[in-house]
Amino acid sequence: MMAKNPVTFALWGMLVGNIEEMGLLPALQAGRAIAGSLEGDTILEKLAQLDGEKNYEVFDDNNKYTFVVIKKCPFSEVYQGIPEWGEHATNLVNAYNQREDGGGALHPLCLVHKGVRSALNAGIVSIGCRSASTGRTELAQMAMEETGISEESAKMLLDGCACLYAIKK
Repeated sequence: MMAKNPVTFALWGMLVGNIEEMGLLPALQAGRAIAGSLEGDTILEKLAQLDGEKNYEVFDDNNKYTFVVIKKCPFSEVYQGIPEWGEHATNLVNAYNQREDGGGALHPLCLVHKGVRSALNAGIVSIGCRSASTGRTELAQMAMEETGISEESAKMLLDGCACLYAIKK
């Protein structure tokens, strides 16, 4: 049996335990806390502290939105050494994806990540995520409609990457 990283294990335990007791709120609160600690002059500078300075590509050829693709999930090291998310956490993500204003999440850490972007109050629209291990892609229908990106284009941008969002100009 392999030893667990105690910090990662504690993070997982707190998040799963709180989600099972309080639903979506702990993930969003975690996102707000992270967003409040980010520094930088621009939104991308702030997000690069979490996502990685060289871990994204920017597509600025749209008049209304700048599209950003994160190459590798910044939380991937966390979820590679933890137990499976429980049924309750999985059901929460599935319910979130069914909400009209939701979608595009693969696991509870996606909800934390979306919470960070939302808490920055910068007109960021989270569009979708792709799992590096399974290739599964989850897209937010309302976000695609809002930004005008097609499902085909969103999947193309996510191919081999982790996350897609747009920043309103």
